[in-house]
This record gives sequence, C-alpha cells and structure tokens, in this order.
Amino acid sequence: MENETVKVQDVKEDTTTTASEEEQVVDKIWKNSVPYARFNELVAEKNELKTQLDSINKQMKADSEATKLKQMEDKGEYDKIMSDMNQKLEVAEKKATAFDEYQTNRRDSLLSKLPEDDRAIYDGLSLDKLEVHVDKVITNPKPKQVDNSIPGTKMGYSSMEEWAHTDPKGYEKANNPQTSGSIKVAYGNDG
Repeated sequence: MENETVKVQDVKEDTTTTASEEEQVVDKIWKNSVPYARFNELVAEKNELKTQLDSINKQMKADSEATKLKQMEDKGEYDKIMSDMNQKLEVAEKKATAFDEYQTNRRDSLLSKLPEDDRAIYDGLSLDKLEVHVDKVITNPKPKQVDNSIPGTKMGYSSMEEWAHTDPKGYEKANNPQTSGSIKVAYGNDG
C-alpha cells in the first residue's frame, strides 16, 4: 500500500511542476507582448515616416534634376537637354497610350457582359462605376418571369378552346365528371 501511495504523490508533484512551468511560460509571453493600442501607434508612426521618406526622396530627385538642368544650361548643352526631354516625353506617351488601350479594352469587355439594350445607357459611366454595376448585375441577375395565372383551370393553355383543340383527350378527361374526380358520392343516410 505504501508503494501505491508514493506513486500517487509523485504524480501529483509532477503535475504541479508542469503547472508552474506553464505559468512561467505564460509570464514570459505576457512580459514580451505588446498591447494592441501600442502596436497600432507604432504601425501608424512607421507608415507616416515611410510617407515622409518617399516625399523627401522625390524632392531630392527633383532638386538633382533641376541642378543638372541648370548646369547643362550654363554649359550651353541645349541639344542634350532637348534630347533628354524628348526621351521622357516618349516614355510618358507610351505609358499613356497603353493605359488608354487598357481602359478601352476593359470598358468593351464589361459592356459586352451587359444586355444590348443597356449598353448605350451605361456607356457614359466611368470605368470604376461600370465595373461595380456589372458585378452587381452578374451576381444578382433579374429573376425569371413566372406565370401567375390560376393553376389547373386551363392546363397551361391560354383559353379553354385552345386546350380543347390542342389536347382533346386531356380536355375531355379533365371536364368529364366521372374521370375528373368531381362526382359526389354519398354514403350513409342523408335522406
């Protein structure tokens, strides 16, 4: 019996040691964690500094271009200045043309997803608004038209005459009291 008691005590000691180790781990994690509000502050500060750095870099680049241009003007290298400006202009024109082509192709593909009747209406929308509208139309199509007539009266025909002419056997069967189920059968003493 003593052996069994000792084993139980050993097991209890092991669990308390494990629990204290877990508490230490949790304490370390808690001490090293950063509150969410502080985290947001740091992220906002980092983004602000990044924006400032980008603007400073752009300003430095513009300043260096201006000083380079000034130096070239002082030296009388007007031909070199003109060729540099023409190269920049060509690059900008290529980008503008590519962007215009993209917008035209995108607009055409979006308009092709719309019904013919609606294309003229939505042709004047900006590309962003057109994309949103087409997404709405595609994801939420109009429901199909449903026949709201009273069912069973004409069996899907527009008139009783059309039904009798098109399906004489079905018309006879539906309107014959013996086969249509409208015969009243009386059971018992009603009388």
